[in-house]
Amino acid sequence: MNIYAGTYEGSQLVGRFMGNGKYKYKDYVYEGAFFDGLFHGQGTLYVKKGKFEGLWEKGKLIEGGFVFEDGLKHRQVENEYWDYCSIYDPRFHHEIESGIELGDPLVMETPLVNPPTLPEGCYDVLEGYYDPKKNTVMSYTIDEPIRKVSPDEHDWIIKNCRYVKKSEKRKTEIKTQS
Repeated sequence: MNIYAGTYEGSQLVGRFMGNGKYKYKDYVYEGAFFDGLFHGQGTLYVKKGKFEGLWEKGKLIEGGFVFEDGLKHRQVENEYWDYCSIYDPRFHHEIESGIELGDPLVMETPLVNPPTLPEGCYDVLEGYYDPKKNTVMSYTIDEPIRKVSPDEHDWIIKNCRYVKKSEKRKTEIKTQS
């Protein structure tokens, strides 16, 4: 069926998309359930670089989320946080796929060309450095506060981020938990 924009193959009721079908528009394809002309039920919307898959209600994705073409799942719509490299799970997608369990030593680091020099007793959080005495992330470039951190983020930083021991002035190392 040709419509105003795109094409549709599938069930209809009174001229509206109803039941299972396939809707194509430019580079986008939706395959799945429809109700009253809207995405409704299980379905997948294929777009450049990935797809949105999950449960739809009246045209809106309510469960599931975006999956990149390499298989990496973006934050699911029903979750508040991204599932990778978060304060709740510091593992990269590849580490999870490789079977590294939460709490195991991490094998990957965010690559940095010329990593910045950390002040003594501080932790590298990429956007700046975390000073636990001030409970603040500071800018590397202008040595000004960027933001305060929550108690959960503080704990995560202490367990996972690159830091400089006070006894080793200006020497940067990776802290490991024993």
